Amino acid sequence: MPGQRERGGAGRTWTGLRARLRAMRGPALSFGDQALSSACNFLTTILLARALGLEAFGVYTMVWLALYFAMSLQLGLIVSPMMSIGTKEQGAEAEAYYTVVFLHQAGYVVVAAVAIFAVLTVAAGAAAPLAEVALPGAMAAASYLTQDFLRRYLFARRQPAGILLIDAVNQILKLGALAALWQAGVIDVANALWAVAGAAAISTLCGLGMSGPLLWRRRILTSVTGRQWRSARWLVLTGSVQWVLSYSGLLVTAGLLGPKVLGALRAAQSLLAVLNVVREALENIVPPLAGKAFAQGGMPGLHRTLAGAMLFAGLAGAAAVIGLGLFGPWLLQLLYGGEILEFDWVIVWYSLAFPMALMSLVLGCAFRALELTRPVFLAALVGGCLNLLLVYPAALVFGVAGLIAVTLLSELAALVVLALLALRVPGLLASAPDTPAGGRIATAPSP
Repeated sequence: MPGQRERGGAGRTWTGLRARLRAMRGPALSFGDQALSSACNFLTTILLARALGLEAFGVYTMVWLALYFAMSLQLGLIVSPMMSIGTKEQGAEAEAYYTVVFLHQAGYVVVAAVAIFAVLTVAAGAAAPLAEVALPGAMAAASYLTQDFLRRYLFARRQPAGILLIDAVNQILKLGALAALWQAGVIDVANALWAVAGAAAISTLCGLGMSGPLLWRRRILTSVTGRQWRSARWLVLTGSVQWVLSYSGLLVTAGLLGPKVLGALRAAQSLLAVLNVVREALENIVPPLAGKAFAQGGMPGLHRTLAGAMLFAGLAGAAAVIGLGLFGPWLLQLLYGGEILEFDWVIVWYSLAFPMALMSLVLGCAFRALELTRPVFLAALVGGCLNLLLVYPAALVFGVAGLIAVTLLSELAALVVLALLALRVPGLLASAPDTPAGGRIATAPSP
């Protein structure tokens, strides 16, 4: 009857609308989480730079450089393979797979914390301000690495609400503790690191309560470890090279120009780091989407996902360059005061690296979906080698301007190499005849 058909049509429309809203919920929560994290990290940087002063903030940055290196290795060894492989597993197989990954993570955190403690202890002989921060630095690293792994694990298990919760706990506790130390007049680098460690540890405990079912199957330990390594072997090298690409300039600054200039550059970078809400959202959203698109739709499905992500990356990057070009120097002076006045121009130059980094990230996610990570390493290697060759002479001759120019040139070189290698994979950047769903390309494109 007409009335029944109308009611049936309305019901289907409502059901379809609810399905679309549920599909949008995950990306919306993920984007909100990245916005919260980026905003709070930005506020943390402002608070520490003002409370510690640029020189002590430079020492804090030295400690954090070691943690960033450990993070880059963790991303390559454990997290990136998990984000691409774990989303392809279902049911009990997924539970058994993630159990092995948890074991890998636990072992890595212990090794990383001990290594950071040793490095800071040795470095304290050459840099006296590092003498008191070896232990809090190692503890901050252990807590931070574990918390970051858990948030990415929850994303792979499609629990965006859980990620938002544990990140809110971490950021609110960290900011509150640092603000309290500042108001009490007892803040220093060591106390700041202890505050970071404590907030991340409490957040980690909350995340463990939402980790979901795990299943131990000893017989798959070797096979999962081997599969992880096949995906990770190039990614971990890529992460190391990318760390060099991102932070070698800061290391040269610390050694050549001193911790005060290092603190000023890091403070300037923090304004650009607010935009990491976009980068981190892409890092969390694109790999699972790309892996699923390739598994279900073959190369045409991956091509469509890549095209949409590249368009978004290009538009977001262009908007960032325009916005920071117009308002970046003014914002730096407003937030950090007169101490940073002589370095306010660097934010305009730094902004040019952002769209290139986004494009490289999206192309790297496509290769990871294919479980072909060698091209990502090769592109990063070219950029990293170029950076290593030029960064010191550029800094020696041109100072801070030389450092930034080399960073931009290295980012561009990495993007160009990655794009050229992607063009050699049929159907990745250009439409090609359909590949059967779940199909695999057997070999990586030769360099």
